[in-house]
Amino acid sequence: MNTTTDTTAQQGRPVSAPLRTEGRSRRTIWILFAVVALVVVAPLTGFTLVKQRQAAAVAEAYWSLAGTPCPTLAPAAFTAGSRKPMTFTFDEAVIQRRAGHMECTHRVYAQAAGRREAPVCDFSGPIALAVAVGGTRAFYAPPGSARVAVIDGKPVCVQRPWTDIGG
Repeated sequence: MNTTTDTTAQQGRPVSAPLRTEGRSRRTIWILFAVVALVVVAPLTGFTLVKQRQAAAVAEAYWSLAGTPCPTLAPAAFTAGSRKPMTFTFDEAVIQRRAGHMECTHRVYAQAAGRREAPVCDFSGPIALAVAVGGTRAFYAPPGSARVAVIDGKPVCVQRPWTDIGG
């Protein structure tokens, strides 16, 4: 005789047991689930990592400082220009340009203390550039597009192929 009182059983309706999967069949379901998850997730993760590395390599090449150094300009020639220079401060660098557009960001470059982040700006035809960092002031006259970065506290300017800023 059953000593437990179940109102549903006492009313003449069958009591349904909870649905359970036990033993091997339960293990098989979990193993099947893990295999399906691995088959789906692993290729997606690998694909994402490959695409991220490719994008990083493209950005690294785009923001490279490889190129011909910009021709320097005498300070008097910069101040004697007919246009008032446009001044912009980016991190610790005060940058002046005579014309064109600019785009600035931070990139990681090899420096004396290892690979560190540095401010870098692209110019789309500045005519003349003045860069002041700390006590150092440099003047450049790039014939076209240019890139300026501050490496180890000193400005570095390289000529670039035509740059479509923002495009």
